[in-house]
Amino acid sequence: MAMITLVDETNPPGQLLMSEAELDVFADAFSRGGFTAPINWYRNFTRNWHTLADVRQQVDCPALMIHGRYDMVQASPRLEENVPNVEVMTLDCGHWIQQEKPAETNTAMLRWLARNYPAAP
Repeated sequence: MAMITLVDETNPPGQLLMSEAELDVFADAFSRGGFTAPINWYRNFTRNWHTLADVRQQVDCPALMIHGRYDMVQASPRLEENVPNVEVMTLDCGHWIQQEKPAETNTAMLRWLARNYPAAP
């Protein structure tokens, strides 16, 4: 609940993750559509768990996992058990990787795609 009080802060701690213009895009989207759709995955988590219980839980294609070093959600030590062909990259940021490190995220993805799915001649 402590995070909720940050809304009223005039000088919150830390660095901004995005510009005011970028924040306006998110605020506008949430003001029109609300939070219901974005949180439905989390609200339905238990049902999804039961629905997918008999489905093989493995990703066989090449995959890239970009993880934030300071993310509160820690990287799974068992990731490679379920995604054997995964390449893991860690960036010096938190959970919102694409907002915190957009250039590094894009570069990592483009390089990974070029190595794993090169464009046809």
